[in-house]
Amino acid sequence: MAKLSRTRGNTYEREVCAELSAVMGQKVVRILGQARDGGGDIFTPPFLWECKRRRNFAGYTFMEQAVISAEAQNAIPIVAIRADGQESLVMMRMKDALPLIQGEIV
Repeated sequence: MAKLSRTRGNTYEREVCAELSAVMGQKVVRILGQARDGGGDIFTPPFLWECKRRRNFAGYTFMEQAVISAEAQNAIPIVAIRADGQESLVMMRMKDALPLIQGEIV
């Protein structure tokens, strides 16, 4: 089971690298050995990416609600979420985040 999970994670990291490479105009690669060293998965300064692929994640329900509301306002959907005792996190769709990373959205 752990090997399947690791393979799925590695495949997703390569997917994210491909998407980033396409919009950044340069080859983006995974940080090899990061699982052993405890570092991030992909580094595109100033961003260090941690990529997670799961079968289920409740965040999709929250994002669906944000997308519907954002479309009515012609806005970019974003979800802020915080678990008890934890710091807030922000979640965006990749297709909305990439233009922001490229500096197209200010």
